Amino acid sequence: MLGDLVKAGTRAMGGASFGLLNVLPGTLVVTVTTVLVKAHAYELDRPVDLNAALLGRHEAASVLAFALAALVGGILLRPFERLLVQQLEGYWDSPSPLARLSGAAIERHRRRRDDAVAQAQRIEWAPLTFSRRTSDLTSLVAHERRMRRQKQAEKRYRAIVESYPDDKRLAQHDGELSRTELMPTRLGNILRRSERMAGGRYGLDAMVVYPRIYPYVSERLAEAMARQLELLTLSASLSVCFGLLSTITLPLLGRLDIWSLTPLAAAGLCLLAYRGALISAAYTGVVFCTIFDAHRFDLTTAMHYKLPKTAAEEFNFNNRLTRYLDARDAHPLHEDRLMGAEPFSHPDAAPPTSQPPVAPPGGGDGSS
Repeated sequence: MLGDLVKAGTRAMGGASFGLLNVLPGTLVVTVTTVLVKAHAYELDRPVDLNAALLGRHEAASVLAFALAALVGGILLRPFERLLVQQLEGYWDSPSPLARLSGAAIERHRRRRDDAVAQAQRIEWAPLTFSRRTSDLTSLVAHERRMRRQKQAEKRYRAIVESYPDDKRLAQHDGELSRTELMPTRLGNILRRSERMAGGRYGLDAMVVYPRIYPYVSERLAEAMARQLELLTLSASLSVCFGLLSTITLPLLGRLDIWSLTPLAAAGLCLLAYRGALISAAYTGVVFCTIFDAHRFDLTTAMHYKLPKTAAEEFNFNNRLTRYLDARDAHPLHEDRLMGAEPFSHPDAAPPTSQPPVAPPGGGDGSS
């Protein structure tokens, strides 16, 4: 009975993927703020009294009410939390208050990427030379140290370049670079690169094609993708919430005591969570690319088109297929734009079976 109630509440508050971790960031903000207020932390002329924030042993009803209020507060803050996470990803279009800063932030990341490319090209791999004034062993050790530093620098610059999407294809397509794939934030650039690289290598637009490929994704890849997305969302949400806590607790700096470190600690945790979000985004991109590597032909088969025989044929076919799926107002027989001349490939009808059909998840009778 309790399990059924939990499942019903889960569906009502966010679907099958809902859990306590989904409301943890918002609940954390509500709880910490409430405790600081009850402990008189914002009253600069009074000492902080944590006992005032703690409830007595016999106040079970008050404890339950506070826990429920914190949970409800976390749920109510979740929609706003998603908006803030989108700002963290760099979606600063109007009416976002950061819209005016978008161009400057994108230019900063473009210079960071181009500077890394230039620095990597300046690395000179000098051959090993021996000096008459020093022994052979001394020259060898100095050469190995120099090579190690150069390899570390090259690895660092390559990691910077590989964290950004590629603009070369846009420049070739448009004649001149009139638009950019870059995002205003590092997190947004890592995710954008994954989106473009996953299907771009095969002539597919990942964001257009992925909803059609999703039903054919293997169970292991689907679970891995779900875990990575949950971890990414949680890390980004925690970064946003610690940033909010750092802002909310700024008045504590005026206390000039140990509690003045609260906003600084929250800011540090914010940066740490953001770093975790960047790492999660990179692993999410690996899984996302793997899905297209393993299942891109499932879409072709499901739509009853013939499988391409070469990589070039596959790229051209996928390019036309993407334009076909993305052209909402086009007629399917416009051969010059879409798939009108592409022949279908229908497999032979499967022989009838005497076994009963497999019921869909949930029983198929409307019950859960």
